[in-house]
Amino acid sequence: MITSTLRSPMRRLRVTAAAAFILVLAQPSWAADFQIDNIRLDLGAIVVAIPKVDVKGSSLEREAFVSLFNGSTGEGAVARTGRLTASEISAPELTVEQVLGPQRQVTTYRDIRFSEIRDGKIGRGSAGGGAISVTGGPAGAMKGDIKRISFEAFDMHHLARVLTERAKPDVEEAMQPIFGRVEQDGYAIDLGPLGKISLGKAAGRDFKMRVGDEPVGELLSRIIAQAEADQKAGLSSKAERDPARLEADKRMALSMFSLFDAIDYGSGEVRDMVMALSVPPNPGEAPVAMDVRIARLAYGEDAPARSGYAVEGFSFAGAGAKAGFESLSYSGFSLAPMFKGLKEALAKPETEIDSLDFRKLIPKLGTIRLAGLSVDVPQPAKPGQPAQAPIRVGLGTFEIAAADQINGIPTKLALTIDKLTAPVSEATGNPAAADLIAMGYRALDLSAKLDLAWDAARNELAIRTFSLGSGGMAQFEASGTLGNVTKDLFSSDLALAQVAALGATARKLDARLKNLGLLEKFIENEARKNKRKPDDLRREYAMMASLGLAAILGPSDAAKTLTAAISRFAAKPGTLTVQASAKSTGGLGLADVLTITEPTEIFDKIDLKANAE
Repeated sequence: MITSTLRSPMRRLRVTAAAAFILVLAQPSWAADFQIDNIRLDLGAIVVAIPKVDVKGSSLEREAFVSLFNGSTGEGAVARTGRLTASEISAPELTVEQVLGPQRQVTTYRDIRFSEIRDGKIGRGSAGGGAISVTGGPAGAMKGDIKRISFEAFDMHHLARVLTERAKPDVEEAMQPIFGRVEQDGYAIDLGPLGKISLGKAAGRDFKMRVGDEPVGELLSRIIAQAEADQKAGLSSKAERDPARLEADKRMALSMFSLFDAIDYGSGEVRDMVMALSVPPNPGEAPVAMDVRIARLAYGEDAPARSGYAVEGFSFAGAGAKAGFESLSYSGFSLAPMFKGLKEALAKPETEIDSLDFRKLIPKLGTIRLAGLSVDVPQPAKPGQPAQAPIRVGLGTFEIAAADQINGIPTKLALTIDKLTAPVSEATGNPAAADLIAMGYRALDLSAKLDLAWDAARNELAIRTFSLGSGGMAQFEASGTLGNVTKDLFSSDLALAQVAALGATARKLDARLKNLGLLEKFIENEARKNKRKPDDLRREYAMMASLGLAAILGPSDAAKTLTAAISRFAAKPGTLTVQASAKSTGGLGLADVLTITEPTEIFDKIDLKANAE
């Protein structure tokens, strides 16, 4: 009984030991841990050096792992990166040396750690910090410190494909992520005599590339080689006309356009950029201190419109001048149509500039917006006089939005200018400026708006809004409709577009002029100059308007209505409203206007309403 009792645990122990031994024998090669010294990856213009690497959980033995870097297996970069697998790779230091002509840049990263590495993809990576130094550049020596960097989902295998492979003919490969996310805590660069640059936190995500018509590695090598050749040869009119040179430039342009199509920058932001520079305004002059600050740069979904780019919190100071704006952004903008048109033109054996259809080279315009602009410029000092206040120009908002382009021409357009402020200066010697100052206007506050759209179904161009005004002066507003506006107006054939423009007709116009104090001040100023009473001058203007317009416009009912409204407005400036529409359902065209022999005949062709309040 005792023997039987002991035999059972012993049997289980032998089975467990045998299973463990089998597991050890069957342990896959990814469990290998080892250290490698002095890894050096020479890519020509770029050399990567790692003094010591610790590898854990690799699917390869040490020698096989090393061969991935030195290429001793004879495999290409794509195959080698695809076999890179490990649970963790770490290194105390990694150095990247880049040489471009006489310039040498050395970047050293410290405390490198990669994890979750499988099939050439690195799940996570980080560097505790680093340093950068540049020698031989046109600006002299530079050095700086790099703060912590981290990333997620780095696809080395796909990057190797982009660098070394080309897409098959007539095949457009899909965009694939290179980085899922990248974060950097900032850096600081000392430019020596030129000043300093620093950057706060930066983050980016979803950076993608596709395999293009030419390997990016080869393209970069060609760019460097051609730049060096151009530098040695120098630029001359003879070189620029050389057929071989022109053909090389043409091929390079086509490659650059293809590279543009192969990159998607994703989304991200950069914060707290500061540049304290000392730059001579002109060669040979004394340096001038300049301070540039940007609170935030954003792109993609991190921009306010969730697309495009944005610059926020910009400020500049230098040479006594100051400038800044709250935000500058654009969204919906794309150079893709322009690059497509250029590629099509350059792909032809012979391309003449005169034969190019430049409308096809117009980019997708989208929306551009500038807000909170201010500029302060010092005035020149005058001998014997106290310093004058700086000239200050401001802008509340500028926005232009273009959409639904046909052959590059937008069929919808909206423009807004709000609170454009500028001083009125006597120094210009302009009599109008002197009159404005006499009327009490020391600064202008201008605003304008335009909103128009083409209706393809109705062949109409609607001017939804057109307004122009200045605070404390006057405000003009108008809207209208043009008919018989066909798609030919946007044709690439200029002759056809001109015919379409001449065939357009005016169907409706609404206009309103609102006095905000300008006319009263104008009358007071004129009365002061002519030593008369303002009320007497106002009655005189009203009488001139009544009698003068009656003589010009004629006796028709519409003319009388318009004359009465304008006379009342002159006598008591408030709001003048005019509404006009063509009696013909087709509208009033150019041919209708050309057949008019007397200006008064226009009232036979339109219905008109006018009122002054």
